[in-house]
Amino acid sequence: MIIQQEFSLTSEDMIDVTAIGESLVQFNPTEEGPLRHVHLFEKHAAGSESNVIIGISRLGFKTAYITKLGRDELSKFILTTLRGEGVDVSGIRQMEGKNCGIFIVQRGYPIHDRSDVIYYRSDSAARYLSPQDLDANMIKDSRILHISGITPALSDSCREMSLEALRIASGAKVKISFDTNYRKKLWSVEAARPTLIDMARQSDILLTDPDDAKILMGRKVDDDPIKALDELEKLGPSTIVYKLGASRGLAGLSNGEKATSLPAKVPLVDSIGAGDAVVAGFLAGYLAGDSLQRSLDVASCCSALTVMRRGDFENLPDRSDLEKWLDARERGFDVDFR
Repeated sequence: MIIQQEFSLTSEDMIDVTAIGESLVQFNPTEEGPLRHVHLFEKHAAGSESNVIIGISRLGFKTAYITKLGRDELSKFILTTLRGEGVDVSGIRQMEGKNCGIFIVQRGYPIHDRSDVIYYRSDSAARYLSPQDLDANMIKDSRILHISGITPALSDSCREMSLEALRIASGAKVKISFDTNYRKKLWSVEAARPTLIDMARQSDILLTDPDDAKILMGRKVDDDPIKALDELEKLGPSTIVYKLGASRGLAGLSNGEKATSLPAKVPLVDSIGAGDAVVAGFLAGYLAGDSLQRSLDVASCCSALTVMRRGDFENLPDRSDLEKWLDARERGFDVDFR
């Protein structure tokens, strides 16, 4: 039995971004080391697309989310979190007899400053998403549809649903934002490549990284990020964000213009969610009509803030804190709060 939620925002304005994906609950240990010796965990709402949509909502844009949850307590926690962040949840379905997905983080072991994750999502409600679960009007009434390469990897019906969502968006001339977000724990490169290429070619805004770019191009792309952007542009997207990692930052291309943004040096607590923060920050800049350079700088700011604490989205800024960060960055973080 599928039950549709009746909660929605009352504004009749166009939705800025609708995202589609799987939300999960994250259990993040309060200490580093192998999980067999960890005793205390924090609970966080998580999931790539929901992280993105929360980040965009915090920066003042109208957002909506399409997914499927169970009716268990952890699913209710996710739903409450999204609603509390101002996300329109009328596109979320709740499914009897299924739970939300869960993942557990293992931090700092066996490699220092790296996190691994263990998933418990093989029978989550979101794996049963299908084209019938799409709210076509919600997609058509949006400025941007955002989706990642995680969702089509969950199941055959999720892949069909993802491609149908792109078809609806394209037919309504809604901009498509696609983050490749390849996950080897979900599917092989051979299985992923055709779908990722198809989705990248349909996208207006492509967000990827060197490893995923190799999958898209079928070969290693140029080590020079600017030249790599030229290669990726041949797939068709007019705007590309190239995520180069904590040490190299971001490179971007939009309608022929190119720019880079160096990362800020911040204390690293947990890197999970950093890539989603890049997406949220960049799309917020894009929606605001900011320059490519400023959009990349906003994305860099959101990513840096996210890694400074446990949890995927908790440290994402609102508009006021974003402006404080960008101002401080321009002054080399020489700030006096007295």
